Amino acid sequence: MRSRRKLALIWIAWFFALNVLWLVFISAWVPEEEVLGLVGSAIAAAVAVAVHSQELIAFRPRPRWLLQALGLPVQTVRESGIAFAGLARRLTGRPGIEGRFRTVRIDLPDNPAESAGKRALLILGESFAPNGYVLGIDEKRGLMLTHELHREDRE
Repeated sequence: MRSRRKLALIWIAWFFALNVLWLVFISAWVPEEEVLGLVGSAIAAAVAVAVHSQELIAFRPRPRWLLQALGLPVQTVRESGIAFAGLARRLTGRPGIEGRFRTVRIDLPDNPAESAGKRALLILGESFAPNGYVLGIDEKRGLMLTHELHREDRE
C-alpha cells in the first residue's frame, strides 16, 4: 500500500510539473490547448512513474543543487544580450565574436543516482542560457566540456 501511495505522489508531482511547463511553453490561456496539456501531462507522468517503478533510471538530485538554478533567469537575460550583440556585429559587417571550448572541473558524488542527478542538472544549467552548452561529461576525470559562443573569463 505504501508503494502505491508513493507512486501516486510521484505521478502527481510529474503531472503538476509537466503541466506548468506546458503552460509556460504555450504562454497563453486557451482552454482547448490546456485540455491537450492535461492529457499530455497525464500520459507523460504515467510513463515517468512506469520508468521509476521499474528502477530503470536512478536520478536523485540534492535540494541544495537546485538553489543554483535561481540565477538562471539573470544569466539568460545577460547571455541573450551577448548573443544579440554578436549577431548585430555580424549583420553590420564588423568582426564576429570569438567562441571557445573549455573544460570545467566538476565534483560528482559516489552514489550513482546522485551522480546522475548532478550531471543532468549541470547539463541543463550550463546549456539553458544561450551563450553556452555542454558537449559532454567525463566522469572518470571529473571534467565537463562546454562550448561558449562568446568567450567569458569565469575561471
